Amino acid sequence: MSSADAAAQLAQLLAALTHPDTNAIREAEVALKPLLKDSRSVPALVEVLKSRGAQPDAVRQVAAIVLRKRIGGHWSKFDSPTKTALKTEILTVLSSEPQRIVRNGAVGVAATMCKLECGEEGAGTGGNAWPELFQFIAKAAGDANGDARELAFLLLGEMTETIGLHLKPQFPSMATLFANALTDSETKVQNASVKALGQLLSYLADEKEVDIFAALIP
Repeated sequence: MSSADAAAQLAQLLAALTHPDTNAIREAEVALKPLLKDSRSVPALVEVLKSRGAQPDAVRQVAAIVLRKRIGGHWSKFDSPTKTALKTEILTVLSSEPQRIVRNGAVGVAATMCKLECGEEGAGTGGNAWPELFQFIAKAAGDANGDARELAFLLLGEMTETIGLHLKPQFPSMATLFANALTDSETKVQNASVKALGQLLSYLADEKEVDIFAALIP
């Protein structure tokens, strides 16, 4: 089966999950189970996620949810070029997706990918595990578009554990991003940054590095 055929098959089953028919949902779940055990389901789900115009937004959102749940079981099976290609695809979705529900779904996928990559690299090397993601976040945080700035802090909020475990060397530069966002002109950016900062402060409560971020609270 080609990758396009696999994506089409998955999309059809995912579409059934969005309908109110209980029997159809149950049948789709049974059919999906063996497919999702195959690592080829990961690139196929990415194809569904990015198929704007070809698939309904609800189906693409479900693809993101399923991808986030399943990718951890397959990540170690992929070679480096495949991982790089998948990460690039997700960054493309994050930068170009206009639909909020789909974009937010991709946020969860990116956060999970980052956690997996940082876990493989080891503590303190998170920025090196996926540098393009952190470049993306820094650029988005300073973007003229409020949606992009909000997206940066939605990503940081989803990555609380990864940040706390692996990104301590980058805390000072991250604190600058938060400081700017807390006084942003758009409420949604302020809200996203406050939520992400609160989660990070809670995670770091018993560590000395908490002072770097606690100083940002009035």
